Parts: sequence; C-alpha cells; structure tokens
Amino acid sequence: MKTLIYLLICAALVLTGCAQEPEAGTQTTSSPPAVAAANPAPQSSPTAQATATANPTATTPPATATPTQIPPTATPEPPTPTPDPFAQYAPVTIEGLRARSYGEGEIEIVQTLEETAAFTRYLIAYPSDGLRITGMLNRPRGDGPFPVVILNHGYYPLDVYQTGNGTKLAADYLASRGFMTLSPDFRSHAGSDDAPNLFRAGHVIDTVNLIPLAQKLPSARPGKIGMWGHSNGGAITSKAITISDQIGAALIYAPASSNIVEDYQFRVERAASRGQQIDAIDWPVKPEEGPELYERLSPLPYLSYVSCPVQIHWGTNDETVPRKWPEDLYTGLQAAGKQVEWFEYPGQPHSFQGAPNQQYLQRMVEFFQQHIG
Repeated sequence: MKTLIYLLICAALVLTGCAQEPEAGTQTTSSPPAVAAANPAPQSSPTAQATATANPTATTPPATATPTQIPPTATPEPPTPTPDPFAQYAPVTIEGLRARSYGEGEIEIVQTLEETAAFTRYLIAYPSDGLRITGMLNRPRGDGPFPVVILNHGYYPLDVYQTGNGTKLAADYLASRGFMTLSPDFRSHAGSDDAPNLFRAGHVIDTVNLIPLAQKLPSARPGKIGMWGHSNGGAITSKAITISDQIGAALIYAPASSNIVEDYQFRVERAASRGQQIDAIDWPVKPEEGPELYERLSPLPYLSYVSCPVQIHWGTNDETVPRKWPEDLYTGLQAAGKQVEWFEYPGQPHSFQGAPNQQYLQRMVEFFQQHIG
C-alpha cells in the first residue's frame, strides 16, 4: 500500500515538471516568446535600407542640389552687310540721281544771237552743280506764257561743237509754233565749264538742273515741260524721264543705247576707230569689273518710274543706231505699262531727210501740243 502511494506521488511530480517546460519548436498562443519580450530592433530588408539611406528622416533636411549653371543664350549679331565696293559712284546711279535736288540759281540771258519774225534766239547760261553751263533759248514773239521744251543734242567732238549744234532745226520749228525752247550745251561743251562726265551722268544732271530753272522763267507756262533728245541726247532723255516727274512728254529720236554696257562698248569701239581711247576719268570702272553697278546706272531697269508719254522715232537705214537700241527702250516701256508710240521711217539715216523729216517734225509738234501745249 505504501509502495503504491509512493509510485503515485512520483508520477504526479513528473507530470508537474512537464507542464512547466514545453516541447522544443512549440509556440504557445498565450504570450510572445522571450525574444519578442525583449523588443530588439527589427532587421530591415536591403530595399528598406536603401530607401532609408536615400530618404533620411524628416528631422534632417534634404541636401540641396547645386543647379547646373546654363549660360544665357547670346543674341545673335546681325550679319555684317557686305560693303558696296562702288559706293562712291552711288550718286550717279539712277536711284542716286532720283534722291538728290535740282535747280538752284536762275537762267542768265548772256546775249541776243538772232531776231526772227517768229522768235528771238538768246545765248544763255545757268548753274549746274557749281558749273556754269551755256546754251540756247528760243523765245516766241508775244507775251506768253509759252509751253517749254528742253532739247538735248547728240554727240559732237568737243573741238567742233558750237551752241545749237544738233538742236537748232527742231528748236526753230517748235519756236515758230509757239513753244519756248532751251538747248543746253552740257559741261565741257562750247562756253560751259569743263568737268568730268562720270558714266555719262554729268550731262543728265545738266539737263535735269535746267528743268526747274526753265519753269521759273516769267514767260514759261506753269506746269511740266516737254523734252526732246536725238542720238546721245535721246539716251540722256531716257534717263531724265526715270529721274524727274516734271517732264510732261518726251520725244526720243534715234537714241543711243539705254543699256550703259552697250553705250560703253560703242564708245570704246568709236574711239579705237580714231586711234583713241575713252577717257578713264569718265569711265573709272569697266562693265566686267562692276556689272551690278552698270545695272544701277542704266535706265532700262527703272522704267516703272516714268510718268509721261513717250514717242520714239527711228530710221531703218540708221548708220549709227541699230534697231535694238530704240526697240529695247520701246519694249521696256510697254512692259512697264507706259504710254509709248513707235514711228519707223523706211530708208532714213540717223538724221532724217526730205519728206520723212517733215513728217517727223509735224508729229513732234502735234505730240507736244497734245501733252504740254
């Protein structure tokens, strides 16, 4: 009996010890294991560590990144204009001649040359860019006022030219029919002062300077004037009508070329035929050296500026002026929408003769009567 009680007590003690020590690997739900009770810092994953390193706590301000300095975009400099190698000649181009003023001073009656039944002929002088230019004036009889026509003569050698050469016939015909006419000698001609005729523009300046002076004459009819030109004077007139808006009608008779390259070549050939050379002072640049300059010197590209009707006369046997020269002017005026007439005289030379000449003179009078008379 005692032995049985002893065995029971031993068994109870064994059971009590097993209740106090759970089996290894067994976790109870009543309380966390001893390691959890100590609350050690949790082990972060590599991703969390990288995030923590890259994003410090809010109490540490983030490092300020130094911005990349981008230099301001520089404003591009405007392109440097190409210098005009012929700028010194700009005043004698068509645009240069259009931009300047004309007509300072007044006309001086130097002397009476001739008295006729229809008009009086005078030797005159007037200023042109500081030069004294001589010429001829035909004033009709009567009180006036008279419509005015300026007549530009053609080429003459300087040693043979006299006042009125090349214009006297037409001037007398007009003056006998009530027109007051003025025929400039041009610089270096007759009693005029000597001066260069740079690219043939000097004679154009002498002509255009005369326009406002003629308009101021007491016996001149107010308003625009007429202009006439033969041969080289025709080329002068073709330039003048692109420069002045005070020309009411222009008659161009067997004109030299309005293309300055052609005009230059013609003068070189004519001088060579006489064993001479053209004046380098008047032609300081050759066409091949300045083709753009020669374009600006020629009236053909500027015919849109013409503001008056034009009449062109040419003979088919002209020994000096080929058809191309007046025809280029005619077709250019047509293309520019200008009022232009063409009269051709079969068999006639550079200066008309006989009945065709009388026909031309009558057409001339009718033309000026219609537009300025």
